[in-house]
Amino acid sequence: MIKKIVFLALLLFPNFAFAGSCPLLMKQIDQILEETKQLSKEQLNEIRQLRIQGEEAHKSGDHEESEKLLKEALQLLDS
Repeated sequence: MIKKIVFLALLLFPNFAFAGSCPLLMKQIDQILEETKQLSKEQLNEIRQLRIQGEEAHKSGDHEESEKLLKEALQLLDS
């Protein structure tokens, strides 16, 4: 019985790790957007669209895709 519980916990753990990082990435993007004034309209629209898509992926349970989209938005903010 304990082996089954450990197996299930290990199987499900990566999903919890991804789920926990998505909201942090969204907050980070929001904070940088508030502070940054030097973006073109095109850059701003692209970053906002990635942020929205990342949040939608998170809400639908696709945390891997969410994290990918949100990190892409952060990379655009860093450039």
